[in-house]
Amino acid sequence: MGTGYLADRGILHLAMSQENVDKVRDFIDAYNRRDFDAAIVSFDPEIDFVLPAHQSADSGRGPDHVIRFFEGLDETFEELRLLPQEFLDGGDRVATRLRHYAHGKGSGLVLDQELYHQVTTFRAGRIVRIEYFVDWDAALDAAGLSE
Repeated sequence: MGTGYLADRGILHLAMSQENVDKVRDFIDAYNRRDFDAAIVSFDPEIDFVLPAHQSADSGRGPDHVIRFFEGLDETFEELRLLPQEFLDGGDRVATRLRHYAHGKGSGLVLDQELYHQVTTFRAGRIVRIEYFVDWDAALDAAGLSE
């Protein structure tokens, strides 16, 4: 294999990685618009949706499970937005540092802080896993991006 092949593979990797970051950004944007059909467009039919241990009962598999989880959040919150602070490209994994803005329906509680961070895993251009972490360093470790 010549250096042209390796250079081409490097360019392909960079293009696929940017495509993965764009898909994560599109997922979050669609979620914030409450366009759940658009949010799951890149999901694998067997996607694993994994929440932190204290919320593990809400983890599950498949796009329908994820949509039901989103709908449940909408029953609790008047408004809930995910505000990405940064996207870090790990090739087949993208770590997203998230700030959450939420306004509770009955309680009036307002949150505006980093609660969970997301690591999205891709296979063949599809999102096969979304995992949430309380700690940014743990998210970076899971994405293979820790120093």
